Amino acid sequence: MSPSLWTIMEPINDYILMRRPAIPRKWSPLARPHVAIIIDEPLVGQYARYYISQIASSSSKSIGSEKLETVDIDEIAKDFPVGTLLEVKFNATNANLYQLEKCGSMPCWRWVGKYRGINTFEHPSPIDWTAMVTGNRKIASKH
Repeated sequence: MSPSLWTIMEPINDYILMRRPAIPRKWSPLARPHVAIIIDEPLVGQYARYYISQIASSSSKSIGSEKLETVDIDEIAKDFPVGTLLEVKFNATNANLYQLEKCGSMPCWRWVGKYRGINTFEHPSPIDWTAMVTGNRKIASKH
C-alpha cells in the first residue's frame, strides 16, 4: 500500500471550541456519511457508538438528492455528560471527532481529532478513535 493511501488520524492540538460542528446534510451511497455519539461505558470496558443520523424517509429516491437526517445535536447534548464524543463522518476520507463541553449552561463541542485517509472499503467501517480517547477501551458500534 502506498503511503498516500494510509489512514491519517491525528489529534487537534489547538483548542477549537464551537457551538455546533458542521454535519453532512445529503446522503450518498458512495460516501456513506453519518453522525454518531460515542459514549463511555466503563462497566463493559469500552466505548459504544450510537448512530444519530439516517436517510430521510421522505427523500426522493434519485441518487444525490436524498437527505441525511440527524437528531438535533443541541437537544441531545442536554442529556449527555461533559466528555461525550461526537463522530461526524462525511466520507471515507474525511471525519472529525468532537468532545462535549459546557460554556456556562450552553453545550459546545471541542474539535479533538480528525481522520483523513482510506481505512477500508468494507461497510460499515467505523473509525477506531481509541488512540485519541483516554484508556485502551475499544469503540463498539450500536445501531
